[in-house]
Amino acid sequence: MLARLLSLRCRERVLSPDRLQVAARHDSVRRRDAVRQLEELRRTLRLGSLIVAPILLITGLSLAIRFPTRGADLFVLWASQALAVSAVYPLAKRVHRQYIVRLTLLLASLPMLALLVSLALEPAALLSMLSGYCILPVAVPLFFGWSRPLRTAWLVAYGLIMAGTVVVTGLNGLVISQRTDMAIDIAIGCLIGWIGGELLERPRLRTIENELELRRLNRVLSGYATTDPLTDLSNRRRLETDLGLLAVSLRQSDAPCAVLMFDVDRFKQINDELGHAAGDAALQSVAAELKHVVRGRDTVYRYGGEEFVVILPDANLAAGIEVAERIRRAIEGLAIRARPGPDAATLTVSGGVAVSLPPHGDWDAALRVADFALYDAKTSGRNRICSATTESMNEALAEALAGNGPSGRAGRPAWVPAALLGLRPDEGIAPA
Repeated sequence: MLARLLSLRCRERVLSPDRLQVAARHDSVRRRDAVRQLEELRRTLRLGSLIVAPILLITGLSLAIRFPTRGADLFVLWASQALAVSAVYPLAKRVHRQYIVRLTLLLASLPMLALLVSLALEPAALLSMLSGYCILPVAVPLFFGWSRPLRTAWLVAYGLIMAGTVVVTGLNGLVISQRTDMAIDIAIGCLIGWIGGELLERPRLRTIENELELRRLNRVLSGYATTDPLTDLSNRRRLETDLGLLAVSLRQSDAPCAVLMFDVDRFKQINDELGHAAGDAALQSVAAELKHVVRGRDTVYRYGGEEFVVILPDANLAAGIEVAERIRRAIEGLAIRARPGPDAATLTVSGGVAVSLPPHGDWDAALRVADFALYDAKTSGRNRICSATTESMNEALAEALAGNGPSGRAGRPAWVPAALLGLRPDEGIAPA
């Protein structure tokens, strides 16, 4: 029984949402780093092919001039290697990332093969230049910045193959002392290459750690810049960014989007009579309830002051009104005290609903319509939901300007001239 409880507890710890979210972020960072390193390796591989190919060709020419008896064979050998290395350049440009490391191994192996064949054709050809040519493939891991396991495996394999071939076969002409000298030079070169790789890897790892820390700090700063510190909701800056991204996906599905705007009723009285601490607590409670009520794809934002905006993708006007009414009842059900005294009224909100239609080219217009509906809800009694469309708002504006409707009076509502200019009404003039 105890073992079963422990296994369940471990499973809960493994599958907890916080741990899964952290693990997902770490995996995402590792994948991005792996992709970045492979792309850097791709650029290095292309540059390396341009550098190594002329070196191989020059080596073939020098060997052909120095050893004319086997000059043609040596030149053809090294020229073919140069041609093969030059073919790596277009491959490195087009090949998929998963083949990049294999191409680097191929580029590193070609000079080694040419070295072995040259020693077999003319042992004396490379004996005088032993150290330089035998250590040349050792520099490949340093040039490409290979990781420790790959670098160690390459150097061990290279050292065993080269030293073993020299010692066992003698390359058809080397005495035992020459074999020993070559094997020792190869081993020393591999050791120097491994130590050099370790010394170069430390600053590279520190650079990667600094980049990861910088990315983490950038994410933290981005969160501070787009998150409201009081309610932990996304702020208006994040709203503008999210609406631009949302428009793309909504255009693909040709779906509408409901825009809900809420305002806490008589919030100034809460601050004046109960204090700003009570006002902050009320805003936090409202924000928490908004996040609790909305669906998975719906997003909540603190628009400013005591105003909140809810975006409902794939929702028409009727669905937006239904959700807004559910939010209004949920916040009223919190029974947050809005005035001092035992029988004081509870906190309520008023809401306005609008809808943005494809192709969603003007989110500001949808927000203005939602604000117009919110103003209507505030002026007609508060603690209610009103909806509006662009046509109904324009009709109300025309009636108010002409003095034919209930809004037509000497002191026209504050939103009339502001709406004509495409601006939101002054919050200080709008009803509290």
